[in-house]
Amino acid sequence: MDAYASIKKELLEIKDDLYAKGLITPFGGNISVRCPDEPSRVLVTPSGVYKKYLKPEQLLYLDLQGNMLEKNALKPTSETPIHLAIMRARPDVNAVVHTHPVYATAFAIAGLEFQPITADAAIIGSLPIVEWTVTGSQESGEVISRALAGHQNYVLIRNHGLFVCGSSLQHAAGVTDMIEAICKGLVLCKMMGVDPRVLPPEKVALIQELMKSHLV
Repeated sequence: MDAYASIKKELLEIKDDLYAKGLITPFGGNISVRCPDEPSRVLVTPSGVYKKYLKPEQLLYLDLQGNMLEKNALKPTSETPIHLAIMRARPDVNAVVHTHPVYATAFAIAGLEFQPITADAAIIGSLPIVEWTVTGSQESGEVISRALAGHQNYVLIRNHGLFVCGSSLQHAAGVTDMIEAICKGLVLCKMMGVDPRVLPPEKVALIQELMKSHLV
């Protein structure tokens, strides 16, 4: 029996949800999760597999240095160095979700200002953006892991996509969805040529205080 059948099932369910929403594409985006009983080991999605049809046995089992711990003909996602750099730097992180969300990516490319247009936007607070580096390089892992230092759990890569980390797959995927919805609102306001009406600072502060012990 597969000791990680349950966490593989959850990862694939999260993948299906992200895929259905267009946040990941057949060959774009990737997911990793820490093994529940072995925090120094992770499961990652493979490279070059059409994500709609991804199977449990195609998920790859690695240590935090990127060594394959089981034989498999597939290769880990090209962005494995980023996932592992985050996991090494953040022992509190159990899952990393990398997506190519249309509106969040457009938001970064256009250089728009992140504004508190909704309660969710107030909760997110700010959305840092780093410049794109060579995919899969050690440099990319260092840049993203630095951006996610401390308690920062999300960062946009300009001209590329979004990385979100969290205590669980559900948390990371849920925050991904929140960020895309906020960016969609901001991009649509820009397309309509209007300045969005934002929440006043006192309401933003109240929302953030209420949510300190909750979602993000």
